[in-house]
Amino acid sequence: MGEQLPGTTHLSADSLSRILIVGYDDTDMMTLADALASEHQISAVRNVGDALKRIHTQTFSVIIYEVREDGPDLEETVQSLQIQAPYTPVIVTSAMLDSDSIVRAIKAGAFDFITKPYAAEKIKIAVHKAIENRSLKNEIDYLRRQQDVVYDYDRIIAVSPAMKQVVATIKRMSRTDSTILMTGETGTGKSFLSGNIHFNSPRHRKPFVKVNCANIPETLLESELFGHEKGAFTGASKTRIGRFEQANGGTLFLDEFCELTFGLQAKLLRALEDKSFERLGGNKTIQSDTRIIAATNRDIEALVQSGNFREDLYYRINVLRIHLPPLRERQHCIEPLAEYLLEKLCRSVKKQVKAFAPEAIALFKEYQWPGNIRELSNTIERAILLQDGQIIGRESVTMPQAEALSTAAAYPPSLKLSDEQEKKLICRALENNLWIQKDAAAQLGLTPRALNYRIRKLGITHQRWRKNK
Repeated sequence: MGEQLPGTTHLSADSLSRILIVGYDDTDMMTLADALASEHQISAVRNVGDALKRIHTQTFSVIIYEVREDGPDLEETVQSLQIQAPYTPVIVTSAMLDSDSIVRAIKAGAFDFITKPYAAEKIKIAVHKAIENRSLKNEIDYLRRQQDVVYDYDRIIAVSPAMKQVVATIKRMSRTDSTILMTGETGTGKSFLSGNIHFNSPRHRKPFVKVNCANIPETLLESELFGHEKGAFTGASKTRIGRFEQANGGTLFLDEFCELTFGLQAKLLRALEDKSFERLGGNKTIQSDTRIIAATNRDIEALVQSGNFREDLYYRINVLRIHLPPLRERQHCIEPLAEYLLEKLCRSVKKQVKAFAPEAIALFKEYQWPGNIRELSNTIERAILLQDGQIIGRESVTMPQAEALSTAAAYPPSLKLSDEQEKKLICRALENNLWIQKDAAAQLGLTPRALNYRIRKLGITHQRWRKNK
């Protein structure tokens, strides 16, 4: 047959998706064409041989293959079409309604199976779903390729000897399946490097799930990690799977895991040793093959010695160990990091700033960066917003005052301050950290949970924060 069915020549616009019909009965082919002609460009051939020739020279969005009893083998035909056009969904149509034919077609790779007589709406829906499914797969493939680029080892800025050693270590760790303990000050890049390990590991096509144990209220953390059954507590209106289940087959990154209570530490220990757990309020044992990467900015050995962290969990977590050096020990990395962050943040805030003045870079290298890379990023973002020209000068770079840093560093819970003094101190730390509570807590020497309590107590609010429910 020709390129198009009679009566469809007016639909040759390149913008329309192309549908190839492989059929034997003219009436059936016209029924299919009439159902699809308003939205698609239709082509048709009489047999599989002609279809394979057509596919070799043209690209189609969907192939519709009509099966007949005396025709070629169904499975072989579908597989041949899939080999020639591996990214094109195949919809099989037939007057036969036996389940065996349907199963064989789907197993061979067919996207759907439609039986006669054809209902126009059913045909349209099947083709629409096939095209949408292919589009989603293309998007997933694209995002995976983007992830491969983002988590490429070569994109890690490692100029200093300390960071070169870290990169060499994570390359070795990526190839294993063991639990990893990451230590290092806040803002050193533990979250980013955990993603680098996952997306370069054999588990890279499975989920990568992050949980910040310090940012979730203690009463909700168990449900967040392990899920809950319907009715497990007030407000549990339906069953919810936890992060361990979501990460099954992949990697679960537990940031600030030292904040876990002893009860949750015990449950985490069992999940690590037995790869199983129960949801909150349930008694069904759930298996989960999940790799754990645990990170902390605290001295975990000191916590174990003082009895504030389970010794058995420490030994179970501390299989592979990696320590991320603070930015002050990565002097050679500061300038390339600043240039990378400048480009990234300019895209984010939609401003054209091209470079730093030499005196701004010199200031960066002199500063100790207690907040590490996160503080550097915040400082550069402020400078971009304050800068009117294309070069960031010294005058646009604002650093925390030495007095503020020394006061913040000496802020134990026992420090006697009036509510007004405490409020000013906390607000100053929040301003220095773009109102990110976790970063401000690190600067003040508090846990995020303790800072959040003080913020609520003192009535501190900010427009960027979600309103308390």
